[in-house]
Amino acid sequence: MNVPTPRELFRQFESGQISQADFHAAMAEHQKELIEEMDEAYRNPMAAFVDQVYNRAAAFVLVCKHGESTVREVLNALADLPDFPPARHLWNALHTHVPLHCFFRTNTDPVFRLLKLEVKAQMLTVAVEHGSAKKGAVRTEEIRLRRLRNGQWIEEWRQ
Repeated sequence: MNVPTPRELFRQFESGQISQADFHAAMAEHQKELIEEMDEAYRNPMAAFVDQVYNRAAAFVLVCKHGESTVREVLNALADLPDFPPARHLWNALHTHVPLHCFFRTNTDPVFRLLKLEVKAQMLTVAVEHGSAKKGAVRTEEIRLRRLRNGQWIEEWRQ
C-alpha cells in the first residue's frame, strides 16, 4: 500500500497539499487495514491472545530497562524516518492513552521488534526487525539517531 502514514497525511492536509476529501480517503485506507486486523483477531482469538502476551512482554522488558516515556520517544523518532515501513503503525506512539504493547508486533505480519536499544542524552542506537513474519523475510536494521538542540531526533546513519 502506497498511502502515506497518518502523520504525513496530517502534515500534507495542514499545509494545504491535499484536500479534505483526499485526506479522508487516505485515512479510510488506514482504517480499513485496522478493521481487517480486528476481524482477524476476532476469527482467531487464541492466536491474538498469544500475540498480545508476547507484545506485552516485549514492551514490559523495554519499559523496565529504559522507562515508558523513553520507549515512546524512540518509537516516535522511528515513525519520522523516511522509507521506514513500520512508521505506519508507530505514528501515534506519543499518545499515552494507546497502550505501549500495541506498537510491537512480535509474531504478526508485519513484524516489528526492537532487538537492541541504547539511549544516551543526545544519541540513541536501535536495532529493529521488521517485515514479513515468514522465515528469512524479516529485515534487520541498525539505526543511530542524534538529538538536535530543539529536541528533535534526526537520522545519523542506518544500516
